[in-house]
Amino acid sequence: MLLPIMLVLIGCRSGGAPPPGYLQVDIDTSPLALDPRLGTDAMSSRIGELVFNALVRVDEHDQFAGDLAASIERPMPTVIVFHLRPGLRFSDGRSLTARDVKFTYDSILAPGSISPKAAMFSELAAVDAPDDTTVVFRMHHPYAPALEMATVGVVPAGTPIGHRGASAASLGSGPFAVESFVRDERVILRRNPYRSAAPGAPRGIVFKIVPDPTVRALELAEGICDFAENNIEPNLLGYLEKRPALVIERFPGTTYQYLAFNFRDPRLKDLRVRRAIAYALDRRAIVDHLRYRTARVATGMLSPENAYYFGDVKNYPYDPDRADALLDQAGYPRGLDGWRRLEFVYKTTPEGQRLGEAFQAMLGRVGIRLRIRVNEFGTFYGDIQRGNFDLMSLQWVGITDPHQYRMVFDSRMTPPRGLNRGAYANPAMDRLVTAGDSTLDPSARRAVYRKVQQLAADDLPYVSLWWQDNVVVMKRSLGGFRPYPNGSLRSLAEVTIGPRALAERGP
Repeated sequence: MLLPIMLVLIGCRSGGAPPPGYLQVDIDTSPLALDPRLGTDAMSSRIGELVFNALVRVDEHDQFAGDLAASIERPMPTVIVFHLRPGLRFSDGRSLTARDVKFTYDSILAPGSISPKAAMFSELAAVDAPDDTTVVFRMHHPYAPALEMATVGVVPAGTPIGHRGASAASLGSGPFAVESFVRDERVILRRNPYRSAAPGAPRGIVFKIVPDPTVRALELAEGICDFAENNIEPNLLGYLEKRPALVIERFPGTTYQYLAFNFRDPRLKDLRVRRAIAYALDRRAIVDHLRYRTARVATGMLSPENAYYFGDVKNYPYDPDRADALLDQAGYPRGLDGWRRLEFVYKTTPEGQRLGEAFQAMLGRVGIRLRIRVNEFGTFYGDIQRGNFDLMSLQWVGITDPHQYRMVFDSRMTPPRGLNRGAYANPAMDRLVTAGDSTLDPSARRAVYRKVQQLAADDLPYVSLWWQDNVVVMKRSLGGFRPYPNGSLRSLAEVTIGPRALAERGP
């Protein structure tokens, strides 16, 4: 009876088919903001890449490449010059010039700006626009990850930064424009009339927010949804593989799943406790049975595809006996009932509850109680940003430059300045990540990040869980989708919709 009931629920929720020629893409959470100066969550970035262009982007080989910029020069260690492509236009027809680029960055860096991205630009002394097609970045010091600062979507000069949920600042130069945004329901994009499109390319995209993973799978099975990436429960992939109208593709991914500790808690500041938790977690079993082998057990933040990856670091294989011994040494012996005087709160979302339950069972075997608190994503994310958690698990999506280590492990990078949500502090790490940012020679920089990765594995600000594969489920009648290691959906602008798909959808 479950399947018919769920199909009835789908029909009640669908809200009508997308317009002809539009793709429907099911996503699990609503973007937090469509303004590229505000959105820091993965879904805001995914949709934003289809609406906005940046000076540079990350290509299919996980390398920085020009986007708005036709060419890039670095005449001095503290200067980068971007030469814009000719004929750029926003989706309302106005020209995009260097003045718009300068305004975008100035609005992020302005005193009192509410942009959470301001911390990314602490080394950016000024952005100049000497003419309409030239943008100059000037840094305070030699700064190796400077190109990462050039990945912010550009908005028209004069566009105010609204509150995080505002959709007013959604005018870009990308292949699509925002048609409508109803929070927690859908985002509808229509083709930018000032950008060319190949015959058969989608006229628009409907991003439908479908929190329930079973409903997402059933919408694919019934032909309601055209495409979903990285949000189908692995245990449902076998069911979908049997549908002849669907195809499932897997690609190595760089998305990094981790377990974070809150160092404000004196119990978690004890390295023995953190290491005990790491040894208590059977990550291989989680990857094999919870992720259905759609991931690789991780050794650190950077995946093997990254040029700065170093995997010869301390590992934590599943070893509950060693976890028991470390907890005893830390002064937390088991009581007569088998439990220790250790209880932690694990914050998560509905989608992450099963992982939390796996953690709960594994930590319970070594006498640690784990209480699970489930909230919708907005509430959960707010708690994490405020440091209101003991343990939590999240992903870092699309790490290209190892500068990410500074944003998450530098003691000065707690929110809102950075992404060190657990307030981890180690002077040795601070020195290393600072050196990594200022070292321009690639070989010398790789040597620095080798030490960073070794220290992160030794000191355990995170327990590395896995690198997630990119798993795409889509209609067989869609053609031309190109995968990106970071899971970008940018190539949805270039796919072709076969006539059969349009006939199935109806007028």
